[in-house]
Amino acid sequence: MVLEQKIIKYKGKRVFEKVVMTSDFRRIPKYFEEDEACFLFITEGSFQFRSPTNLLSYGKNEAMLAKCGNYFIEQASVNEITRGKTFSAIGAFFYPDIVKGFFEADLSIQHFQNKFDVIKVNIEPLMKSFIDSIDFLLENPAIADENIVVNKLKELLLILGKSENAASINAFVSSLFVPHEYDFNEVVQNNIYSDLTIDEFAKLCNCSVATFKRKFTELYRESPAKYISLRKLKKASQLLKIKSKPVTDIAYECGFETVSNFNRAFKLHFGKTPSQYRLS
Repeated sequence: MVLEQKIIKYKGKRVFEKVVMTSDFRRIPKYFEEDEACFLFITEGSFQFRSPTNLLSYGKNEAMLAKCGNYFIEQASVNEITRGKTFSAIGAFFYPDIVKGFFEADLSIQHFQNKFDVIKVNIEPLMKSFIDSIDFLLENPAIADENIVVNKLKELLLILGKSENAASINAFVSSLFVPHEYDFNEVVQNNIYSDLTIDEFAKLCNCSVATFKRKFTELYRESPAKYISLRKLKKASQLLKIKSKPVTDIAYECGFETVSNFNRAFKLHFGKTPSQYRLS
């Protein structure tokens, strides 16, 4: 649940934002609106950011840069008690039609083509000072006229370009709007032990549910639900051989949403509960 939200817009689009929310969510889609790139600095709490092929953890005073794409924001840990905790962050959003007008030089793709989808950004003193200035503007929106907003967006791009060792600011900005290319199999295998639903898998693969199921069946000769379930159960049966590993940890590590779901699926497939299987 969002407790506080402050936004600064430019040309009708959200460019800077401060949000405070309860951290009792499981998984929510990215809050992007278009094919923008996003910078996010965490001021309180922690979360995980799931891209099609990566799952990165971010905590207080850490920052991320995400190119255009489909992502999910998730709880820092399925085992973590989040009741009463809050998550807060300051974000900046870069839109191609706005940002490419900031610099005079041609922004066609140059030698710098940083092949990432989501990365952690180095928070140096210069960046920390910048975050403080944006926080001040969000708290005092009357000061944030168009000139200040434009200059702040430019400043952030210059800082990020330096932190990524780009040959030029033009090359760095261009790289933000080159979608990262994913292999369908790579996306599936990198998320096979998550608790993603079929709908969420399809979103990460940037296709409809029907298209996802068709591609999946063509590739694996099995329906997504059956193939993913069997892979999870096979891994669980292997982990149960480690006597010191709690069944609860195994359930979450193999991507089951709850322990009861894990127990039910395991017994249905193996004819024994996880505990009985371990003893046998």
